[in-house]
Amino acid sequence: MERPAGMAPQDAVEGGGSPPEVLAGVVDRVLFERAETGYRVLRVRAAGEATPVVVVGVLPPAEPGELIRAEGTWYNDKTWGRQFRAGSVSIAAPASEAGLVAYLGSGRIKGIGEELAKRLVEHFGTRLGEIIEKEPARLREVEGVGPKIAARLREAWQGQRRARETLMFLAEHGLSQTRAARILDAYGLDAIATVRRDPYRLARDIRGIGFATADEIALRLGVAPDSPQRTGAAMAEVLRVAADEGHTALPRHEARSRLAELLDTEPSLVDAGIARELEAGRLVELVVDEREHYLMLSELDRAEETVASRLVALATGTPPWNPPELIAAIAKSEAALGVALAASQQEAIARAVHSKLLVITGGPGTGKTTLVRGILAALDEPDLRVVLAAPTGRAARRLAESTGREARTLHRLLEADPEHGCFRRHAGRPLEADLVVVDEASMIDTQLLSALLQALPEEAALLLVGDVDQLPSIGPGQVLADLIASGVLPVIRLAEIFRQAAESGIVRNAHRINRGEVPVFARPEDGQLADFYGIRVAGPEDAEEKLVELVTERIPQRFGLDPLSEVQVLTPMNRGRMGTQSLNEILQRRLNPSPFLSLVRGQTRFSLGDKVMQLENDYEREVYNGDIGRITGLDPKAQTLEVTMDGRPLTYGADELDQLALAYAVTVHKAQGSEYPAVVVPLLRQHGRMLRRNLLYTAITRARALVVLLTEPDALERAVWNTTDLRRTTLLRQRLIDKGSRV
Repeated sequence: MERPAGMAPQDAVEGGGSPPEVLAGVVDRVLFERAETGYRVLRVRAAGEATPVVVVGVLPPAEPGELIRAEGTWYNDKTWGRQFRAGSVSIAAPASEAGLVAYLGSGRIKGIGEELAKRLVEHFGTRLGEIIEKEPARLREVEGVGPKIAARLREAWQGQRRARETLMFLAEHGLSQTRAARILDAYGLDAIATVRRDPYRLARDIRGIGFATADEIALRLGVAPDSPQRTGAAMAEVLRVAADEGHTALPRHEARSRLAELLDTEPSLVDAGIARELEAGRLVELVVDEREHYLMLSELDRAEETVASRLVALATGTPPWNPPELIAAIAKSEAALGVALAASQQEAIARAVHSKLLVITGGPGTGKTTLVRGILAALDEPDLRVVLAAPTGRAARRLAESTGREARTLHRLLEADPEHGCFRRHAGRPLEADLVVVDEASMIDTQLLSALLQALPEEAALLLVGDVDQLPSIGPGQVLADLIASGVLPVIRLAEIFRQAAESGIVRNAHRINRGEVPVFARPEDGQLADFYGIRVAGPEDAEEKLVELVTERIPQRFGLDPLSEVQVLTPMNRGRMGTQSLNEILQRRLNPSPFLSLVRGQTRFSLGDKVMQLENDYEREVYNGDIGRITGLDPKAQTLEVTMDGRPLTYGADELDQLALAYAVTVHKAQGSEYPAVVVPLLRQHGRMLRRNLLYTAITRARALVVLLTEPDALERAVWNTTDLRRTTLLRQRLIDKGSRV
């Protein structure tokens, strides 16, 4: 049966402040369940109800015949009628003979059907559960029960009991049904022992559980507030938060200060916890220049070390091909491109065909794409295995379109295994390639590049291409910047802007911004060829009004662009009046005002026709963080959406909608690696510390044909001039220098 409509997995029990109602009964049937989220729909024969009741919510695992006690509220669903929306729920083993027959005869235990279940209950009555637990050998008194069936029956009964005990234990310690289900799934029936032994593992292992929740459980379980276990776990949390900010390391004094603030304790009390994590191998301490001490998560230390070691080795190696004669190589490139190469491009091709490692960087209009095509043409040999990749699906598609060759995401190339959190391609099973070309290298974080380098065959060459002036990766590190700044790797900087690109106001202004100069805006009289406009606004309210008018009326009318598929709003932040959350609500009302069908997830309404973005990598669907699509189907009975991305229809259940967000407006960070015909960018004082040069530069270079800035003049100037707060704390540059000096 399909899931009843009108119920999102995380919906809270509604009661308007009144006490919840109580429903008690026997589970008759499990209508729907998604184990990873705990969302279930049960049919229950409840006391005081003439007909079975449908109970919905985030519920513990249940089987027919088990007893359920739920607190919640009644509501009337338009499609499915009267239902009970459960909040707090407890499940107990079946107690009646009918319940025992339903439980054992449900088909969940191999070899036991309804008839055998009836014979067991007729023989033992309501003592059957006690017999299974304490005298399982007696089960063979019943015809049809052999040693295998008796063993299966005891294992299933005890497993269900232990699962109930685990969920009750977790609930008693303040964990929701959803989180408890994830813990049970991760640790199995050893969950209680695992949590008691180290409650802080929850923050490391379970999605959606942070240090604060794990710490609360630990304190309830008796962990002392000043114990090394607690301070050590807090130190790891400090470094995880720093990694989320982009840092791979923190100076020890800063890490101690952050830790003291997190635990509200004196820095002098935290050293024992740091020592505990260092001894356990979860943290690493490094000394730079014999003075500064840094702390790192061990996995980031390993990743940086791998990147530095492999890149220095590549830089000193010879490529796996016989370098072609230079004049012939350039001739092949020019013939394939149909253009005469500039001197700087010829020099780059000469470097590329003789290098095992090469980094190419340059801004818009400097010919990065042309150069990559030229290099591939110069090296076009029948037996040379060339692999193309990029960090995101959008960037991979652009690379494929520009080269005419297949390009994959790095995660797909490395065969990501989400179940085990690893890649199937590694040093023991390397890629089948002689040359790997990676575009949009500024988006690669430290751990992803480490994984790529581990999977790169020893003899293979690597070409990294990217714009170092764009925003760094969302993940920890500033890999491309560190590689270039180290000075020990072969790098080509493209600076010449070619004539056709120089005619673009977008390209000219991108380079002006990079030089710290305010962009020059087109005037209305410049006509259709003008592509870079600025509109002065007087605060958020004025900006909001003008932005909506631009997107829905002025740009479509003047430039003939579709406001949904060809115009993208890019904003520095998620929150605030000019953040993505507010702008998406407003633009949704204007661009999709009367949707025929909708589903609600939290505060977001998803409607047929909406523009949406994928928020996390989904390797099974092969869609990735930042991919944009449209809702092309919606089934209110099944509570599913169909989203078409890159021409492929993908189905999402109601409990998977947290993977999606409205995408009428997205952050500049989320737009990395994408291109749109037109972008509209609000820049206001309220955007504060996000007014930075590389963010503005990244935003305008996402546009192919049109940029419109909505800005307060001082906010624009601040964004152009502000280059502070751009550096992340990493040790990769220093590692490269150290290893390069020893070669």
